Amino acid sequence: MRGPLQRCMVGYCLDQRYNGKGYMTEALALVLAFAFKEAGFHRVEAGAKPSNIGSIRVLEKAGFRKEGLARKNVCINGKWEDHVMFAILDEDYSK
Repeated sequence: MRGPLQRCMVGYCLDQRYNGKGYMTEALALVLAFAFKEAGFHRVEAGAKPSNIGSIRVLEKAGFRKEGLARKNVCINGKWEDHVMFAILDEDYSK
């Protein structure tokens, strides 16, 4: 039993040479299908640096909704960075 939250977090990274080719959009669609249809999660969460417009667009295309800003949430190269937080619920998932 996973407990009362029934949620997970997804993160991803892609070499810049492959940005803009749809790979993350396709991969995230597969992850969501598994999370909701197979694993039975209620909620999937993700975050992106506010300056990472490409990643934010990937999340929005997948149906994630912006929920707020997590200040100094992730340490990247020794510096704590803010992240815009997103989530999608099973009831919002339509694939």
